Amino acid sequence: MKDSGTEERILEAAKEVFMMYGLYGARMQDIADKANINKALLHYYFRNKEKLFDAVFDGALSKYFEQMTIFGETSLPIEQRIYTYIDGMFEFLSEYPQMSMFIIKEISINPELFHQKVASMKIYKGPTLIPALMESMNKKEIPEIDPLVFLLNLHSLCTYPFLASPIFKTIVAKSKLEWKDENHLKIKHSVKEFVAFRLQKTLN
Repeated sequence: MKDSGTEERILEAAKEVFMMYGLYGARMQDIADKANINKALLHYYFRNKEKLFDAVFDGALSKYFEQMTIFGETSLPIEQRIYTYIDGMFEFLSEYPQMSMFIIKEISINPELFHQKVASMKIYKGPTLIPALMESMNKKEIPEIDPLVFLLNLHSLCTYPFLASPIFKTIVAKSKLEWKDENHLKIKHSVKEFVAFRLQKTLN
């Protein structure tokens, strides 16, 4: 019988190894070592590396697309939906800090991977940010903006602090500065300030 606790430990270990090395660079032995089990037991739970990768990748994508559901809440103002999305993205990226780089790296190796995963998974298929912005512009609730550029800026502001964390830690240390933002509250607030400025709204 498979134990759910052992399986969860394997998935957590695999998540770390795959995020660091990708599908082709990761080794089953590294995952077994990090999960503190032997390789035979790892193969008992996941027959091969590809199946384990699928479990990690699918879980991460599902959690990512969960953040999109807020855009279907049309009873909320567009800015409130975006702020909630930012909160969700920071929570998601705290768990998967290298997820954006992970996806980019894997897609560059196998361009069809992302499309196949999205097509095959039962994920959120409702309104996303761009149509939500366009609807708000049509209703004159927000000024005219380029929704694609806004999406690119928003996603960059959310993900880059996590991707570049090692760089900033080095800069802070060499500059002899003290930076306390373990929960990313300062950065998250600055992202919301960007949204409020672009949408010409007041940030509470």
